[in-house]
Amino acid sequence: MLRPFSLPVTTMPSIASPDTPPGASERERTLSPDAPTLKTTTAGWFPRLPGLFRSLSSLGFLAVGMAAWWWLATHHFGGVADHRDGSGASQPGVPPAAGVGVGLGEGEKASLGPAMPAVVSLPTSAQAAAEIELATVAKRPLRVQLTVPGRIDYDARHRLDYASPVDGIVSQVLVKVRQRVAKGDALAELSSPDVGTARDEVRRREDDRQIEKKAADWATTIADNVESLLDALASRPPLADIEKQFRDRLLGTYREKIFGSYSRLIYVEKVSAGTKSLGEGGVLSGRIVEERASNLEVANANFIAACEEARFLTRQDRDRARAALAQADRLVQISRENLRTLVGGARDGSLAGEEGTESPGEAESLSALMLRTPFDGLVEDVFIARGERARVGDRLFVVADTSMLWVRAQIHERQWTAVEVSEGQTVRVVVPGADVHETTAVVNHVGATVEADSRSVPLVAELTNNDAHYKPGMFVWVDLPQGELREVLAVPASAVMRHEGKSFVFVPDGDDRFRRVDVTTGIESGDSLEVTRGLTVGQQVVSRGAFVLKSELLLEKEAE
Repeated sequence: MLRPFSLPVTTMPSIASPDTPPGASERERTLSPDAPTLKTTTAGWFPRLPGLFRSLSSLGFLAVGMAAWWWLATHHFGGVADHRDGSGASQPGVPPAAGVGVGLGEGEKASLGPAMPAVVSLPTSAQAAAEIELATVAKRPLRVQLTVPGRIDYDARHRLDYASPVDGIVSQVLVKVRQRVAKGDALAELSSPDVGTARDEVRRREDDRQIEKKAADWATTIADNVESLLDALASRPPLADIEKQFRDRLLGTYREKIFGSYSRLIYVEKVSAGTKSLGEGGVLSGRIVEERASNLEVANANFIAACEEARFLTRQDRDRARAALAQADRLVQISRENLRTLVGGARDGSLAGEEGTESPGEAESLSALMLRTPFDGLVEDVFIARGERARVGDRLFVVADTSMLWVRAQIHERQWTAVEVSEGQTVRVVVPGADVHETTAVVNHVGATVEADSRSVPLVAELTNNDAHYKPGMFVWVDLPQGELREVLAVPASAVMRHEGKSFVFVPDGDDRFRRVDVTTGIESGDSLEVTRGLTVGQQVVSRGAFVLKSELLLEKEAE
C-alpha cells in the first residue's frame, strides 16, 4: 500500500544585497541584514530530504509493478496482441475468443521439434535381421472380450496334502523334496498299534468267512445230490443200481435214511405181491393178506416221508449256510472299511482288492502302514523325519501333479450376465509374470453361486503345463467373450504400434521402404485387432518387426 506524501514547499532563492560582496556564499547572502529574507530557509530544507527519498522509492516500485503486469497481459493472457487464424496467418488487433487457443508461430513450432517422418527406409539385410513379416488386412469374426483377474492354482484333483491318518512312529522316509514319484510309489512307513489291531480284525473275519464258505459248499452239495437222488427214485429203479450210481456222491446222513426206507419199501412190495397170489389160491388167510397189505402202505408212507424230510432239511441247511456265508462276507467288508477309514483308503497298499500286492496278514508287520501316492507327481514338501512321532492330522507330505493346473477367475455379479462361457470352451489367458505371456485354457466349470466376500462368480479353467512353465500362485488376466461375433476389418495385434496417443501401422511403399499409416482401432480379440479407419481389405501390413521400424522413425526424428 502506497504511503501518501506531499512535495516540500521550496523558497525562492535569496536575492543578494548590493552591499554583499560578489564572492560571498549563499548562506552569507541569505544572512545579510540588507537582503530580503523569506519565511523558509535552507535550515528547513535538509530535514525534509528523507521523506522525499521514500516517496520516490514508492513511485519506483509502482512503476515496476505496472510494467510487470503489462508484460504478463501481452505475453500470456493475449491482451490485444496479434493472433493467428487456423492457417497460421496473423490477425492484428483481433482478440482471441474465449476457449480458443492461440496458434503457434514459426519459432514456436520449431521449438517443439520436427514431426515424426512418414516413411522409413530399411535395407534388405536389416529387414532380415529384424525378421520383417507381412500380413494381409482381411475381415475376421471378432467379438468384445471381458478381461477379468485371476490366479493359477493347483488342480484340486491332482494335489494331495498328506496328513497322518493314525498315531504312530515314522519308521522310514522314502522320498525327498522335489523328487518325482509315480503312481503307487511308497513315500513313508508308519508303525501304529491301531493299524495292527484293525488288520488283525480283518484277518479274523476272513478266516471266519473261509469256514462259513466250506460249510455252505457242503450244504449246497448235499442238497443238490439229495435232490438228484429223489428224482432218480421216483421211477422205482433196482436198489443195487441206485446205490451204485450214488456211491461216490455226498449225501451225508440222508443216505441211510433214504436208502433204508427205499429198501424197506421194495421188500414189502415183493412180499405183498406174493401174498396176493397166495391169498387168491386160498393158501393164506385173509387176515395175513390184509396185514401184509397194511405193511406195504406203511413202508410206502415211510419212504415218502423220508424223501420229503430230506428235501426240506437239505434245502434249509443249504440256505442257512449261505446266509452265514453272506454275514461273514459283510463282516469282512466292515472290517476292511474300518481299516480303510483308519489308514486313509488307497494310500495303504495292504488292503486286499486295492492297489498293492499285500493282504492284511501277509505284511511283515501288522502295525506297519506304507503311505503311497495315488498319482504321478512331484513331492512339493516333506514335514517329517525318521523316528518322529506322528499324531492324527499332522502334515507329512505335499504331492502334486503340475502338468495340469487350474486358472481361477472371478467374474463380478454385475458382469456375469454379459459373459458367454460354457464348459469345454477355450479362453485366452495372459500371464504377466511368465516368459510366455499368452496361452489358452479350457473351461472346466463355472460356479453355481455368487461368493459372499467378493460378490463374484468363480470360473475354473484347465491350463496345460507339461513343461512346468507356469507356477501356482501366478497372477493372470482372463479374456472372456461377450456379445455376438461380428465380421470386422482386422489385422494382427502385433502390427499396430502406438506413440504419443496415436495408433499406426506400417505398409510396404516400394523397395526397402515402409510408410506409416495412422489407424483407428476397435475391439481386440486374441491376436487380432479391429481397424475401423485407415486401411482397406487386401492391404499388406508389417505384422512382425514393426517395433524396429518405429524405432527407426524415432531415430530419424531425433536426427532432424
